[in-house]
Amino acid sequence: MQVGLLNGIGVTMNKKFDFKTEEQVPDSWLDRCSDNGYQRYIDDDGVRRYRDNDEKVRDMPYRPCAKCGHYPNENGDDYCIQNLGRVVNACCGHGTHEGYIMFDDGRIIRGNFRVEHL
Repeated sequence: MQVGLLNGIGVTMNKKFDFKTEEQVPDSWLDRCSDNGYQRYIDDDGVRRYRDNDEKVRDMPYRPCAKCGHYPNENGDDYCIQNLGRVVNACCGHGTHEGYIMFDDGRIIRGNFRVEHL
């Protein structure tokens, strides 16, 4: 177990990385598509596996976030960005640079992202 900072937020890293079965997770998790940061591949027999440990995806369908080590919250939101505060400053990156979104609670999300209008 390691304790560290993620963008100024204290996080606990559980390097053992347990997993949960479909029966153990709330319905809000069932439509998640991000794989929580774990790369997958299809082996020669057509079986989906995790690249980091070669385990079958069907045997470990829900794993904690590969970065912070936490599961999503009860609403299905990523733990490290749950309950985001009010945006106080932001830049989209204009397609040429990394953008950022700064929140009133001190968290900053940085990256090359696409802005969508819903």
